[in-house]
Amino acid sequence: MPLYEVYVYCDQCGQPHPVNLKLTLDDPGLNQANVGEIYSGRELPSGIAFMQSNKYRCPHTKQLFPADDLGKAILYLKQ
Repeated sequence: MPLYEVYVYCDQCGQPHPVNLKLTLDDPGLNQANVGEIYSGRELPSGIAFMQSNKYRCPHTKQLFPADDLGKAILYLKQ
């Protein structure tokens, strides 16, 4: 099964940053898919729920940014 890494678009610099969350999903065609669309109307995995309750440091501005908006979260296929 493919392994995906979750990135969230930062509200500080506008770039996607990894949030140290990896998901194993059945579908190999989800590279660069929006997490909010994938889990719309479905129960969230515990890792995503945890991610939403945290803030992450932008490597460019050094400021914290939230990861609560799943519309700003993207999956990237881990090679």
